[in-house]
Amino acid sequence: MNRRYFFLTAAGAAVRANGAPAPVKITRISLATIEGRFHRFVAMNSYDRAPKGHTYTNTLVRIGTDQGIEGVGVMEYAAPNDTFKQSVRALIGANPLEVYEMQQGRIEKRSPRFSDLLSNFPHLDGPLFDLIGKLTGKPAWQLIGPSVRERIEVYDGTLYFSDVWFRDRGVRAVVEETDEALKSGYIGMKYKLGRGWKWMEKDAGLKRDIEVIQAVRKASGPKTKILADANNGFQKDFEGAWRLMEATQNANLYWMEELFPEDVAEYTELRSRMEKAGMKTLVADGENVKHPDQFKPYLKPRRLMDVLQMDIRRGGILDNIAMAQMGEDAGAISVPHNWGAQVGLYMGLHLAKAVKSVTAAEDDRSTCDVLQADGYEFKGGYYTVGDAPGLGLRVDEKAYADKYKPGEMVIS
Repeated sequence: MNRRYFFLTAAGAAVRANGAPAPVKITRISLATIEGRFHRFVAMNSYDRAPKGHTYTNTLVRIGTDQGIEGVGVMEYAAPNDTFKQSVRALIGANPLEVYEMQQGRIEKRSPRFSDLLSNFPHLDGPLFDLIGKLTGKPAWQLIGPSVRERIEVYDGTLYFSDVWFRDRGVRAVVEETDEALKSGYIGMKYKLGRGWKWMEKDAGLKRDIEVIQAVRKASGPKTKILADANNGFQKDFEGAWRLMEATQNANLYWMEELFPEDVAEYTELRSRMEKAGMKTLVADGENVKHPDQFKPYLKPRRLMDVLQMDIRRGGILDNIAMAQMGEDAGAISVPHNWGAQVGLYMGLHLAKAVKSVTAAEDDRSTCDVLQADGYEFKGGYYTVGDAPGLGLRVDEKAYADKYKPGEMVIS
């Protein structure tokens, strides 16, 4: 533990002496648009209008206290609107250790006073878990529960339609990205499908989807986990989706994600056909689900989804725990969706560290010049998560002052 975190831990211990509520309060919340960078140029998916490119933006959230300790996180995908800015003022003056109900040092649920706020904006779990961890001297995963695994599997989620964008290289462009991911230590990779929805003629797109999957399986070998994500590129085309499933069965896909928008009837038919054909590929979906209860029709009376994927930024930590528990009861696993946020990866890692049925985290392989993280190590397709308080996040104040502070909005 470094010197800075020693003092954070000491401060947290002091404010909780004798189990009494800590004499600490939230005094400011700052919002600023920041830029992140992918490890390389990222092409487009089925619904995009253009490639993702090299960079992305999101909103940094810093929740500060009168003790000078702050929690760091990011917003969901939408920029903060007037409703959010007004609603979040309810946290000013609040004791952060009373925002949630806690038992034996663990966060159990939202406190009644802040239930509406945190239910409407669950992405606040990120900076609040970071803050509470720093105040109590605990990593965020310990605020969830005991460790259930020492290493957390991750997969590279950045393999998009490079074959379409770099036409001179075609399928070889995706194979080259596969080789790079393998050399970088990843043992699981997710490939985008659904080229026939927008970027290619329908039949030609399906043919290319199949060609890519077959090529990357050949290039990566039999042991690599190949995941596929159509981003709803087969909506209104169930038979096209089924032809894709049949044609890639020999590639031994680990999961197939978002063939079409969530629909109980279509998923029931898909499950029936898969069972008849003896397909072992897992069915994954749910990144656009906004509440855990929306998964219920896909879990009972028949499990139609094997991998539940509520977005970690949009759904926050508590709703993802609820989703995971619901899925576990039905025999499903959970791997929260994450994109365009280094912080989202860290949130997913802490969740998987303490929740048995959250079996992996999605890595968008991005970084942000203003964020520094402690306690994470990647090796051989897995991360380890240490004991740095909260999410282990710090802001590089010089980089922040130079690039982002001029556009900062402060609520106090």
